[in-house]
Amino acid sequence: MKSKSIGRVRRNHARYHQGRDDLNIVPMIDMMVILVFFLIFTAVFSKTNILQLNLPSASTAAPPDLPKTLKLEVIIRPDDLVVNDRNSGPLKTFANTPTGPDLDDLSTFMRQVKSQFPDMTDATILSSPAISYDTLVQVMDTVRVYQLPVAPFSKAELFPDISVGDAPETEGAGVATPGVATPGDAK
Repeated sequence: MKSKSIGRVRRNHARYHQGRDDLNIVPMIDMMVILVFFLIFTAVFSKTNILQLNLPSASTAAPPDLPKTLKLEVIIRPDDLVVNDRNSGPLKTFANTPTGPDLDDLSTFMRQVKSQFPDMTDATILSSPAISYDTLVQVMDTVRVYQLPVAPFSKAELFPDISVGDAPETEGAGVATPGVATPGDAK
């Protein structure tokens, strides 16, 4: 009696699974659809800005016949920010705060410059090698735009055409004078 019931079970099992030795992927597809839906709606969408930079060329020779207008430069050093006119020299110096560069005063001064030169759109950022990339980007953003007080996310344009370069070395920082031997020159 026992063997008859085992035989029936085996026959029914074989009949049920006959032709069903393939892989059922429908549940896997269902899980993938749910995961894609979850990933799309939980992803953080970030807005990226692409800035057009005018990098210095390989030749450092100044073009002849420069105009007598303002050539705005912002020099970033480890201890201060200097707003400079390439033709006449420093316009204003901002000492760093304990948290970093004084970007609020820089923004205020840039707005004053923009009010006197409304058609001017270019500025040059000169950075010392010791300056972090984050500080460089913050200064670039401060020179490029400023926050309007009316709305939380509205900005106004200051000097959007930014050029980037190396800051000149300060006096007494190992600048070699032509024709003068430095201690490293002795052999």
